[in-house]
Amino acid sequence: ERSVNVVGQVNKPDRVLFPPEKGLTIVEAIALAGGQTRLADLRRVKLTRKQDNGETMVEEIDVDALMKKGGRGAIPLQKDDVIFVPERIL
Repeated sequence: ERSVNVVGQVNKPDRVLFPPEKGLTIVEAIALAGGQTRLADLRRVKLTRKQDNGETMVEEIDVDALMKKGGRGAIPLQKDDVIFVPERIL
């Protein structure tokens, strides 16, 4: 089954399933994981993806900016992506 892992500063860190027949964006995945905690730094969310050639790609995404745009411009997630929401450095 198609799912991604959402870990770090979210209220329900867990595997999040794709809706049937639909894609999933990083904004939606964080929402499905219970949303961010008070300590979350949404400007430095890391997306880790295993590529077809076996290499791992890590991309830092400003989810805060995506949310301000209503989620537009969000990268569609792929099966088995890992989303890590870091803690804000105070």
